[in-house]
Amino acid sequence: MISELSLFKEVHKIETISIVLPNGVETLVIKKGTVQLNSKLNLNDVLFVARLNSKLIFISQLSDDNICEVTFTKKICVI
Repeated sequence: MISELSLFKEVHKIETISIVLPNGVETLVIKKGTVQLNSKLNLNDVLFVARLNSKLIFISQLSDDNICEVTFTKKICVI
């Protein structure tokens, strides 16, 4: 989920869905699309959430969409 339309490689309208933000506020989502993280990594079906104050990446989606593994240590994340 991200709040910056400029980060989408492609975006389209969806049937309105309601989500609850981390601060407990409920908001509506009307768009989703593909975000290109770099030349090799894409995320599909990313929700555009205008009122979101941060970018949220679901690691399982990153792994599934790009057929890769993600490993965390105390200091780094390797994709």
